[in-house]
Amino acid sequence: DGIMITRSRQRGLSLLGWVVVLIVLAVFGTAAFRMVPAYMEYNTIRSTINSVLSDSKTALMSEREVRAALSKRFTINQVDAIGVNDLAISKEGGLLAVGVDYEVRRPLFYNVSVVMHFEETFDKTIGR
Repeated sequence: DGIMITRSRQRGLSLLGWVVVLIVLAVFGTAAFRMVPAYMEYNTIRSTINSVLSDSKTALMSEREVRAALSKRFTINQVDAIGVNDLAISKEGGLLAVGVDYEVRRPLFYNVSVVMHFEETFDKTIGR
């Protein structure tokens, strides 16, 4: 009767494998940690512009008055990423448009940064 020898294979990650996984998770976690505030601020910018455009008085405002209304709300909401002078505001025909186009750069480590680009046009149909 022969002795049956079975080889057991090791399952799972080795110590080196776990170290690599932890490094990758740390890099992505750091990137997410740096990116979340920029996305939260962009969400504030979007809601601020939408709230100004949804106001019934906006249709009667000039471009300068729309910019002033946005400036007040940016100050209240502590928006630092852009200023109202960075917005493209146009009032042509029956359309009021507010354009946002900016980048946010956040350092990750050493000379590596994460860059986020935010671009959107908000518009409202207004009576002539």
